[in-house]
Amino acid sequence: MILCAVQISSQQQTYFSSQNLNSLQYPQIYQPLNAAPFASNNLIANAKTNTISTLLDVRKMEEWTDSRLEEGWPHLYPFGALYNDKNIGLRLFNDYQIDLDFDFPFYGFRFNYTIIYPNGLIAFSYPEFKQPPWTFPNPKWPEERDASFIAAFYADQHFQFVGDVPISGVYYRTVYRPKIDSFYSYTASNNYLNSYFTSNEQKMWSGAAINAELFKDRPGRVYDALLLDNITADIQDGIIGANGFRAEYALIVTWERMAYGGAPKITNLGEYLQAKKWFNTYQLVIATDEIRSYAILNYAHINWTSSTSAGALQGRGGYQSAIAGFNAGNGTGWTPLPYSGEGRSIKLTEFSNVMKPGRWLYRVDEEIITGGCSNESTGIMYTAPIVASMLGGITVNVSGPCFRQGDVVKVVFDEYGVDCVKLNDIRASCVLPVDKIFKVGMVTTRLSRDGGSSYPYAGTFYIVQPSLAMPTVLLLDDPVRKIDCWRSWNATSLSLQWSALNLTSDASAKVDITLWGYWEDTDDHIFEQIGVVAREKPNNGRYTFSPSDLYFNEMLHNAWKKHNFGVVRVSLSNRGNVGSFWSNLTPFGWYFRDKWEYEYGSNWALEKCIEWFNYDGARLNFFMDLEPKIPCPCTLDQALLDMGRYTALFGCDREGDTSCDYNKGSQHCVVSVAAAWNGAGQVCCYDFDGWLLHADDYENAAYVRFYSPGVSQRGHPFGSYPFKRPPYLPSMSNFYTDKMAFETCCRWAGYCEFYYWRRPTSGCIDYRPPVAGRHVTNPVQLKTSVPDSSCFLPTGYVFGEPHFVTFDGVRYSFQGRAKLEVEATVVTGVAAQENESDIVQIFVRKEFRNWRYRTDVLVNGVARYFDTPELKLQKFRGVTLRTLERNHNQSEVIVMFDSGAGLRVAEAYGMLDATVILPPQFNQSDHITGLPYQTYDYRQATSTYATNRFLNQQQQQSYFGRGGTTNKYMTLGLLGTFNGFADDDLMAPDGTIYPPSVSRNPADLQNNMKPVYNPLLFASDYYNPVFDPNSIAMNASLLYSIKEVKEPGKPENKWEFRKQVSFE
Repeated sequence: MILCAVQISSQQQTYFSSQNLNSLQYPQIYQPLNAAPFASNNLIANAKTNTISTLLDVRKMEEWTDSRLEEGWPHLYPFGALYNDKNIGLRLFNDYQIDLDFDFPFYGFRFNYTIIYPNGLIAFSYPEFKQPPWTFPNPKWPEERDASFIAAFYADQHFQFVGDVPISGVYYRTVYRPKIDSFYSYTASNNYLNSYFTSNEQKMWSGAAINAELFKDRPGRVYDALLLDNITADIQDGIIGANGFRAEYALIVTWERMAYGGAPKITNLGEYLQAKKWFNTYQLVIATDEIRSYAILNYAHINWTSSTSAGALQGRGGYQSAIAGFNAGNGTGWTPLPYSGEGRSIKLTEFSNVMKPGRWLYRVDEEIITGGCSNESTGIMYTAPIVASMLGGITVNVSGPCFRQGDVVKVVFDEYGVDCVKLNDIRASCVLPVDKIFKVGMVTTRLSRDGGSSYPYAGTFYIVQPSLAMPTVLLLDDPVRKIDCWRSWNATSLSLQWSALNLTSDASAKVDITLWGYWEDTDDHIFEQIGVVAREKPNNGRYTFSPSDLYFNEMLHNAWKKHNFGVVRVSLSNRGNVGSFWSNLTPFGWYFRDKWEYEYGSNWALEKCIEWFNYDGARLNFFMDLEPKIPCPCTLDQALLDMGRYTALFGCDREGDTSCDYNKGSQHCVVSVAAAWNGAGQVCCYDFDGWLLHADDYENAAYVRFYSPGVSQRGHPFGSYPFKRPPYLPSMSNFYTDKMAFETCCRWAGYCEFYYWRRPTSGCIDYRPPVAGRHVTNPVQLKTSVPDSSCFLPTGYVFGEPHFVTFDGVRYSFQGRAKLEVEATVVTGVAAQENESDIVQIFVRKEFRNWRYRTDVLVNGVARYFDTPELKLQKFRGVTLRTLERNHNQSEVIVMFDSGAGLRVAEAYGMLDATVILPPQFNQSDHITGLPYQTYDYRQATSTYATNRFLNQQQQQSYFGRGGTTNKYMTLGLLGTFNGFADDDLMAPDGTIYPPSVSRNPADLQNNMKPVYNPLLFASDYYNPVFDPNSIAMNASLLYSIKEVKEPGKPENKWEFRKQVSFE
């Protein structure tokens, strides 16, 4: 809905809706030039009586009326002098730069200014104007400029006149939201200020006390809250994922009746009315809250498609039609609108992606995301939100295809299908199945419009484990009365809170508050409703109750025997699983206490602890497989550096949440990234001196208060493959088998020895540290290695740009003296893959594009972001990615592979610092078996004296196999061969070995490993400028075809920010 404004007097405004746009009449109090708003038709009805002065009066009158009424352009936002628009002038080739006074994120950049061009675009740097046809991004960049711009209808065009009377114009105004907060509602349960915004801000502008000078600051600048609210509503209706967005600022640019370049001037004054219909009118609106940005393109009338300079004849045909789209600039990316550059661009007025003919909506802040829907037979589906807890019950909006009347919408999440409700022609609403998706990571989604007969639209959705998901129900502990907390067994009053309007916008809705418990054994698991806290309560966002007042007749029969913990659920009454909010996992001691005391007696807590002790002792001894495979590092320094096998434990992380509820007295805890085959995991905690805390060093009374060391876990906190069954379920198995035992034995019974007898701390006797190979682009100092010690990483001093330290300690620089044509060579991108794992790519963001994120992280070519708590750790096929909890700009990313290999990539000053960590099993000199290697036949490579010397030595000392297969030469490349033998570290791709003792050899090595800027190099270590697909031996999935590389508008191309480097 569009709201328009008509100025009634200097102190008062009246607003009306565009829904009845055609039937509106201006109030009699305001008559521009003392004429009726459509008097122009009468003034020029007779061409013989027309004069220049008459037409000038008509034109001036039109500027002070809403031409949308006359022309039938209801989807355009208000424009013209009536709405305080400013005309940039009528000069050809006139660019008009304005200061926005707000930050507009676009394609990852951030701009606070723009340049408005009569040629149908707004730019953020000066374009390269030349003869069409044009190609974007500019293939000749950086020799030629490649500007960042948004093109509504980019073509050579000019202002048209009838006689000397102009009928064209380019208008703009910036729109700001008044900073008046008194009309907003602040409540504990609703911090979404955009709720009920229309009624609130109607109060703001309806009174005569508001100063009109505040509304119209100066020409081209207004404070108009209602217009921003209507832009917000259009965005929220047109694209999913925008419900939390509110436009704080906007820029509206309107090109009215623009003529094509080369169009003849109209001299017949009697053709004034006809001339107005011959030319193009369109509008561009950009709106932002300075974090998210959207672009709305409105096309009112398109009559010509090209200019004479493009070879067109009377505005049609030619080499290239007008361009419409988004250009990132500097050769980084281009996203066109449909029909852009085609002769069919006239269809921009007839079609739409938001079901309003002539309107096109896009999100443009980080990458260009198409709004609305598509009529293609196949395509991509989108979801909002993009992540949810595996517990399910969360409402997920989906879009992709345009929904028609009678469509039956179904969506498959992973392997579970759900029925969805069509909300409108653009989106449908689905509910994740409850008690189904017990796995984490990226899952495939598919959408059907025909009731499940076909699923032509596909996408992805990320499932997060309950312990990492943002709780939508907050369990509030009393900070004064310590017993009134949710983990207490004798609580007298408990409170919970949720966001009422996020659950439903229905003010009369009622909610149910229920308890859901979890139980598992060795074969199966149960997640079910076990009790009720309240039913049919008002949805006011908060509820307080006393456990003693609950009615236990609704308790599930015999639930006290199995269920010790679970989650609190708030859901809409009588709606099934639609609209469910979940809390964090919490013990239910306060709920079952009376029943347990009745069944077990007054020492019920100790009895339950002993019951667990006996049950856990009868199960498989997981510790025998965990201790030798995943021992704890001895010191905190080792644990922090062993980033491929260990990562910080959520809840006890010195770089994040330091509460350490289950590990009191710890400075920092780490958890093994991978689980043992039986699903077990290792947790290691360190005191403030950096030493490993052991469960044996305890006094019983101290455990709960200030000494709770890390222990082995029967269920890994992150879960493990194959998921979906005990003890591999993420979060749930760990809470059932480990954390609930700590609550029962330590906190409730006070007998922690039972718990620690079953959960000892792993020692570090068998721990062998990894080795680090490192490349840095800025001076960094690491600890010096201790010779022949297994307690320290063999690293040394590294500095410069760029200097390498191999796994075996060889240090060299990838530069040859007096051979460089550039000031420095730095690393700006890293790609990693292990076996069949997903491909991880990390690129540094260029200057002016790194204000929000310092790096671009891609997994299988899809951008991933880590700026929300639930996405700090993301699991993919064969690889896990993580950023520090307090790191919100992606300046440091840790990549952890299933083998235990780790990669830390940190950004500083536009350069990447990459550290590769390898576990001991990558050392090919370990575990000599006498088996000859077969991985790489170096005798067929170029043979030198150094090569033969190396081969003779290695044949006698470094044979290594595992299970009949070999692991010889597991590491090759810039970081050397990890075998404890430094002479073979400088090895070229052709097998030539350059001993580091010869000073000339590093320079020879780099000449043999010259980087050449060409994306095809990602496919093969053999490079020929003429592409030969037959030369691709491995990693073919990494290859971009020539068409993909050269074709503008491809998503992959926007990540090509790497600087061309040559050593020729």
